[in-house]
Amino acid sequence: MNDNNQLDMDYIRDLYNNMPEIWPENDKWYTYTHDQIEKHLKKYAEREKISDTMMVLDAGSGGNTYGIPGDHYHIDVAYEKIKHLPNAFLASVEKMPFEDEIFDYCMCVGSVINYCDPYKALDEIRRVLKKDGKLFLDFDQSKSWEFVFTSNFNCNANIIDTFNSGERDRTWVFSVNFIEGILKTLDMKVVKKHYYHSLSPLAYHFTYDDAKAAKYARLDKFVRYIPILNKISCNTIIEIEK
Repeated sequence: MNDNNQLDMDYIRDLYNNMPEIWPENDKWYTYTHDQIEKHLKKYAEREKISDTMMVLDAGSGGNTYGIPGDHYHIDVAYEKIKHLPNAFLASVEKMPFEDEIFDYCMCVGSVINYCDPYKALDEIRRVLKKDGKLFLDFDQSKSWEFVFTSNFNCNANIIDTFNSGERDRTWVFSVNFIEGILKTLDMKVVKKHYYHSLSPLAYHFTYDDAKAAKYARLDKFVRYIPILNKISCNTIIEIEK
């Protein structure tokens, strides 16, 4: 790894290129994460009436479309995961090989933005989205029980060491307010937010066992009705309009 102020992109590229599965079915934490993303994406696609003729950008796709209709364009730094797909491009979300304003929708999920400079990534997504284009963004936030009693809790941005499908990993975490501030600067509007993995990070904070901690994810459906607690979570989904 590099020093504490940056991520080693060669390491990230190798990690994902060599990972057997982006969403391993035997990993309860990531199975739940995948299911939450897919569930909300499908509701979003149905509500937005996304059709097969619409241009959809999968930013850091890992080869996944989550069953969403559209003419999909995949970009990823881990080319091994997308090279078998049509419209696959080896690129970072921070600098994409597309013209301005060509996509109707963008999906940036699986905490892809946690490996990026968020301003550069969101500005680039804004650039390639059409006027009134929309973004479905999922990321790891810092207001998580995993970081309680540490300087990382609810920090604007910091690099942390964490876990990833059985591997150790290093990523950024951001506060929701920090990301919303960037979006406001870019004249992008937050439409809706959803928080998940609420109490599972608390279990992980004490056990350092993500498989055991994942069992507590089932309590999300109750925590979302509890004021204050409902915004403390590992993951956040934001629906955004340009």
